[in-house]
Amino acid sequence: MVNSAAFAQPEVIRCVPPEVPFTDLPDAVLAEYRAEIAAEFEAYFAAVSSHIACLDTERSRALSEAHRATEAYSTFLNTPSAKKDLP
Repeated sequence: MVNSAAFAQPEVIRCVPPEVPFTDLPDAVLAEYRAEIAAEFEAYFAAVSSHIACLDTERSRALSEAHRATEAYSTFLNTPSAKKDLP
């Protein structure tokens, strides 16, 4: 039988999204810090690519976990003691 702890929810957030740079500022501030804000956006776009890759990996992990859970449930349903308890 498979240990149910193997299917426990992860305790950490695996894919933390990057924060979108803030541009809701007065025009004078945007003009003064234009280079810094542009650099923040460049960093954001690089980070969002990594974030999407992380989400793809997490999706694959979750699907694999669900597949293992399905197999464990199928095994459980086919055990003699489980069959007699089912309607």
